[in-house]
Amino acid sequence: MGNNNVGMTALPAPATATWTYSVENAATSSVITLTSIATAIEIAVVGPSVVGGGPATAVIKWIRSTDTQASVVSAASGANFDHVIQAGNPRRFVVPIDIVPTQFSGPGSLGPGPANGLYARVAWKTIGNASILATEY
Repeated sequence: MGNNNVGMTALPAPATATWTYSVENAATSSVITLTSIATAIEIAVVGPSVVGGGPATAVIKWIRSTDTQASVVSAASGANFDHVIQAGNPRRFVVPIDIVPTQFSGPGSLGPGPANGLYARVAWKTIGNASILATEY
């Protein structure tokens, strides 16, 4: 809410990032592990246009805790991505629930991520020669 009691939308998070990631030339799938306090992430793609003139693009996939072959594929013949992000259009995501939260009870479940059963990993890759910049909140 602004000081005029009007809602403020489409603005950055009113907090500093708890963690940042920067991956250059991310043309192969890679998986990152979020910190236990992550409840939202923001991802931006930076890079030149891809062949054919379109903007640089990245794909992401939420990786389940039970997935032992974690990767994201953007090729039409085996695509498994959850979201597409184009250069110049940063996207913010609320980290979704992966498993029933009661499976994380005990002393090792510090932070809202494990306590609420949120996804702990995300895979990403770019289409073309681009970089991914990401922040956790």
